[in-house]
Amino acid sequence: MFGKRSTAASAMAAGLVVSLLAPFVNLFSQDLVATEDIGGGSSVFVFRESAKKPQIKAAAGSGMVARAGRGGGRRHIDSAYLASKRKHGTIAKSTTRRPPTVAAKIRLAETLATKAETQMQAGQTDTAIATFREALKNDPKNVHATEGLSDALTTKGIAAAGDTNAEAGATFLEEAVKLDPKNSVAFAKLGEIYTTGGQTERGIQNYEKALAIDPTLTDLYVPIGLAYLKTGDVAKAEAYSAKADAAGAGSADATFLRGVVAYKENKNADALAAFQKTLATDPNYSSASYYQAATYDRLNQGDQSIATYKKTVELDPEYAPAWFDLGVAYYNAADYKDAAPAYEQAVKYDPNNAQAHANLASTYRQLQRFADANAQYAQADALGMNKDAGMYNEWGYCLGKTDEWDKSTLRLIAARDLGHSAADDSNVGWAYYNAGNEAKAKNDDAAAKDNYDKGRVALEQSVKEDPKLDAGYMNLGSTYNALGEFQLAVNVLNTALGLHRDWVIAMNQLGVGYRGSGDLNAAIAQFQRATTLDGNNVFGLFRLGEAYNASGNKKEAKKVQDRLKHIDPNVAAQLENVLAGKAVIDAARQIKKIKIPGIPY
Repeated sequence: MFGKRSTAASAMAAGLVVSLLAPFVNLFSQDLVATEDIGGGSSVFVFRESAKKPQIKAAAGSGMVARAGRGGGRRHIDSAYLASKRKHGTIAKSTTRRPPTVAAKIRLAETLATKAETQMQAGQTDTAIATFREALKNDPKNVHATEGLSDALTTKGIAAAGDTNAEAGATFLEEAVKLDPKNSVAFAKLGEIYTTGGQTERGIQNYEKALAIDPTLTDLYVPIGLAYLKTGDVAKAEAYSAKADAAGAGSADATFLRGVVAYKENKNADALAAFQKTLATDPNYSSASYYQAATYDRLNQGDQSIATYKKTVELDPEYAPAWFDLGVAYYNAADYKDAAPAYEQAVKYDPNNAQAHANLASTYRQLQRFADANAQYAQADALGMNKDAGMYNEWGYCLGKTDEWDKSTLRLIAARDLGHSAADDSNVGWAYYNAGNEAKAKNDDAAAKDNYDKGRVALEQSVKEDPKLDAGYMNLGSTYNALGEFQLAVNVLNTALGLHRDWVIAMNQLGVGYRGSGDLNAAIAQFQRATTLDGNNVFGLFRLGEAYNASGNKKEAKKVQDRLKHIDPNVAAQLENVLAGKAVIDAARQIKKIKIPGIPY
């Protein structure tokens, strides 16, 4: 899956278990990415968690999704709603004798208030507001003008909020409730605006003020319940859902609320029934379709879940949580080809979703689109996922796959610093080892040794922390070979094989150790065993042919070279040059005078 060439042996699966309580990480070979190249040697990368760790859906990992979705039968708070709830008459005339000037102003104020009422009825809201204000200048205590201005501002605020509940309407409504603290409709509309704008707690406060003023506003039970779902307070959401049911609410919103409460309480059958009823009332209710898909997923009905997520984004193509969860469903089914475009839509419509960028990066990693993966990891990091050791672990791997070893090392050190384990030290050593290989391929021996030495420190720490970490011993053996410390390499590679029996790349690297220490017979035995277990292992065959040649057994060396012709003619030609004396290989790793194609890991 990860190897770029058929000669790079790799084994991966999803069995790694990470224990935060244990002093080291227990590893299984399935979670290792084992790579070898005849020019770059052998190394092993360890995923902190499974290379195929399941991703988590938005519906499962959060409260109510922010998007309300299209559809819904709740009656929204509009000007008609206001008219049905508020009616004013003229103020009763006072019998108290007042000075002529004051009395004149009072009479003028009442006349203006009455005029403003007429203007309101004619739909001249702005003119009415100005007239009410003029009335209050003449008589600040005129209740008719005060309540009339409050209503006019409420009408203005409702219009300014529009169908999207824009916050522009809040300014007018806040003034309205200051003028008339009993203006239940203004409080209710403020609840709608603030809840829609993400100020959920503030929205709930205004909704509940409206309901306290006017308990007959039973239409508010459902939006308050939905708001409490956003805050994660399922108990209060359930209480308001019950009130809505008792009041006879039969809207799509009411059944949707009932369904999400049931979903949060793991009452899956009840949830499905409620979402189906919602969609029967309003077939375009995308949020109901979204949660229906999530419920199918919870019931392990994967095909039905994916089909319903797809239906959701057909209803609402900009529904980012649905795209996100569709990506998760595909990813967890190992369908990375379809997961990628789903996540691409998720980040398009929710560009600040760090987890969506991280999930897309993991998907690109599975598709071996490593440069694209690195770009998405960088996005996730910039958006705040800079304390995620698992992400840095994956990112470090992908940076290695694009030969950005300096950056790879930094990310893997960050992963180690965030969640220190023996596996993290092994990965740091892996990056330094491969950085050394790259430097050596460029004939920069000083840089190569510096990287190998740094890798050695990390890897010796790794096996000290976890004496059962096969990957640590494997990488340490490769690093010792690179440094020319062949007996140390032989020792730790035998330990690796004791922990991980018949591990081909460890056998090959052990053969390199024996070859470097001058024990050609032991080297040949290791390469023979490796190529018996894996008949197409190019690294082992090349090294076996070279070892036979060094031992003077030209006949067996030629047989190996003929074998290689059927597997990799290019490497067979390189071995032929070695056999003919046109090129030499040093005991540690590099083939001199021959440029080895491919990525050196």
